[in-house]
Parts: sequence; C-alpha cells; structure tokens
Amino acid sequence: MHRNYRRVGLIVVGLLFIAVLAPVAVYAAGGTFTDDDTSVFEADIEWMASTGITFGCNPPTNDNYCPDKSVTRGQMAAFMHRLADNQVVDAGKLGGEDPAYYESAVFANDIVGLATSSLGATNTSVAELTVDAPAAGFFLINSTASILASSQEQTLWWLQVDDTACKNVPDSTTSVAYGYITTPGGSDRQGGSLTGAAEVSAGSHTVTLCARGATGVSTYQPSLTVLFTTAGTITTTTMP
Repeated sequence: MHRNYRRVGLIVVGLLFIAVLAPVAVYAAGGTFTDDDTSVFEADIEWMASTGITFGCNPPTNDNYCPDKSVTRGQMAAFMHRLADNQVVDAGKLGGEDPAYYESAVFANDIVGLATSSLGATNTSVAELTVDAPAAGFFLINSTASILASSQEQTLWWLQVDDTACKNVPDSTTSVAYGYITTPGGSDRQGGSLTGAAEVSAGSHTVTLCARGATGVSTYQPSLTVLFTTAGTITTTTMP
C-alpha cells in the first residue's frame, strides 16, 4: 500500500512539471510577445521588436504587444524616434541606391549662325561635344544634320564616343550608331537624324558626329544632344 502512494505522488509531480513547461514552449514558438500569435501582423511585429522600435506594451514585463489597441501620439513619437536613432531605414537611399543613381542631365552643342562645312570622300569629324558624366551610367545621343549637293549623293553618318578620329563603320568598336542620308540632287537640301546609346564611366567624355560622302557635298548646322542617366540597359546585336 505504501508503494502505491509513492507512485501516485510521482505521477502528480510529473504532471505539474509538464504544466509548467507547456506555457514556456508556446511562448518560445510565438516569438517575442505572447498576445500576437494569432495576429496576421505577427511577422511585422517581430520585425519591430528585433529592430528595437517597440519594447512591448506592459512594462516592466513587456511580454505583450497589444496588437489590437490604438497608438497614442506619444507612442508614435517613440516609434519614430527609435526608427531614426537605430537607422532602421536609410532615408539617404531610394531602393538601396544613392541619389546620384537617379541623376539625369542634358548636354548639347550650340549652333551659331549658318554653320557649314564640306564633306568629301574621307572620314570627317562634323561635330564634337564634351560631356562630364557625374557618375557611371549611360549616354543617349541624338544628332541632326542637313546636307546639300548638286547631284544625287549618298552619305554615311555615325556616332563615336571617346574617339575623335573618325573611323570606318561598322568596324569601329567605338561607334554607337550609324546611318545614311541621300541627297536628292538639284541643289536641294536633305536632313537626317541619328540616335545611339553608350555606357560610360564617371568623368569627361567626347561624343563625335562623323560623316563620309563625296566631293561637292556640304553639311549645314550639325547638332549633338546627349542625355545622361544612371539607369539603363544596352543590348548588343551582331549583324550577320
């Protein structure tokens, strides 16, 4: 009979031990606070606790968050203060990038009067523009020109970056775009435009508009405009 009482005593002690451990296990599985386990915002609440924005709502124990209670202006001030002091969010960046990443700038050459030049059968630099890129990024380049010839002539135009010696295209790796302008003849003018893009590093760069034609071809008022941006993608296609 004495042994049976002893077994009953051991069983009672064991049940009490389990009863004490059970709430601890639930708390550990639920994270920092005990009253947000069924909240759809539990992950957000845990983030606020892990970053030191919130300490809880029942000091000094602070094992509750009170997810369904209103926030006073004073509590909001505490949240904002801790958010700034802990530098949880970097206000100096957007999308993880510095402000310079989103910079853009426009550069253009000035045309004074009726600028003209002769275009022969050799490669000729028609216009140049120096651009100071504030950061690594991309140039979107646009050029325009008019030509005049007494007979029908075909002229070749192309854009180069950081290579002022106009070379044959499309063989030149510094060429970013090229095209043709054909004069109708009879001393009539013909205009055209050319657009290209190039990836550049921070610093000074030279953009050159090159051309090649025939003897007796004149060019009028060539222009260059460059838009700089830090965001972009250039896809290179190899022509057959």
